[in-house]
Amino acid sequence: MKDKKAGLENFSFGDLVNIKIDNQEFNGEFIKTDENLLIVKLKSGYDIALEHKDINSVSLIEKNKIEKENKTTLEVKTKGADLTLITTGGTISSKIDYKTGGVSPSVDSSYYFKIAPGLKDLGKIAVVSLMQKLSENMLPSDWVNIAREAYSSIQEGSKGVIVTSGTDTMHFASSAMSFILNPLSVPIVFTGSQRSTDRGSSDASTNLLMSAVTAKNFDVGESVICMHANLNDEYNYILRGNKARKMHTERRDAFRPINMKPLAKVYPDGRFIDVLDERIRKNNITRLNDKIDSKVKLIYSYPSMEGDIIDYYVENKVHGIVIAATGFGNLPLEEKTIIPSLKNAENKGIPITVTSQTVYGTTNKFVYSTLREISKFENIIYVGDMTTETAFVKMMFALGQSKNLKNVKETMLNPLAGEMKERSGTDEFLI
Repeated sequence: MKDKKAGLENFSFGDLVNIKIDNQEFNGEFIKTDENLLIVKLKSGYDIALEHKDINSVSLIEKNKIEKENKTTLEVKTKGADLTLITTGGTISSKIDYKTGGVSPSVDSSYYFKIAPGLKDLGKIAVVSLMQKLSENMLPSDWVNIAREAYSSIQEGSKGVIVTSGTDTMHFASSAMSFILNPLSVPIVFTGSQRSTDRGSSDASTNLLMSAVTAKNFDVGESVICMHANLNDEYNYILRGNKARKMHTERRDAFRPINMKPLAKVYPDGRFIDVLDERIRKNNITRLNDKIDSKVKLIYSYPSMEGDIIDYYVENKVHGIVIAATGFGNLPLEEKTIIPSLKNAENKGIPITVTSQTVYGTTNKFVYSTLREISKFENIIYVGDMTTETAFVKMMFALGQSKNLKNVKETMLNPLAGEMKERSGTDEFLI
């Protein structure tokens, strides 16, 4: 190239281009020029960065057709749409930042149809770009905004809702949805990806397509998570949103069901296999109850833990506390320092929910003497096999309905959306 940057401004995202460097040729999709680099996606799915000074020529093979094709499918409003795709950020909405080597949210709505072309075969899909956040930055108020947007789309006639988000706190958001939108007349399907969309090993395309199939065709009125069931692209699990957890930092099959089986397996061809009878069926109506109280704190119990951390939160006027205790719900009582703190919280009317950090299994206040001693406090609530993350979210919901301790306990102990059950099966461990 005589002028190494000349002509590159004429290419658009997604254009198929040919690049010549000495005796080598590369065909790929134009992504962008960044300082002295030309970024191109190869057919393999991997991106390459080529220095301008090394390039002999760049020529257009074919203009990007995706944007034009999607104009009849992509809607900006939900009215009349068959499905609604609500995007909130996360890895599934991210690409590699070549300056830092990390990923950041940086895609527009049409990109989802590019990475999962099969979406256009599922009917009219409205895309709502609600926010661009990594999931670790999500706030309870963001969960409410997602719920309100989903509710609005359902009221406009959408037959299913897909929510794309980051995976790190997806199980918090999906749990919140199960309480805020209850009952449900359509599926709310959360999905994401463990690897950014510009990586050849990205799981985004499969997750997005099978989530859309689930949202459209699965007979369930629940908030669910649809992610890879194994390391391949064979099928996805559909998991109850408040009985699932991210169990690995990077594996494609990071999400697993906790204390229950998957609701079903969904295949790319639209089949649903091993459908669980205990799934919650679609209701005739969808109800929105977006009153939550975010002044809830989470404590992880540990050996030598004393009552000072409980005192700190009480003094700072929190409205509720969740403690991930050991085993059946044990707290360290050897030095008795925690007892006065629990009493202080009880006197202030602050509910304390106890879960187990074992993840699987259930709490049981009658097993050990220490448990019986703790359970004497009126503000202590043991929530059986409910996961810690779900208990944290449900406490916010319960406090949003009432600050009365008796009412909060009643809400926490009453199954609202399949978040707790009396007994787990022997075949529901480490699925």
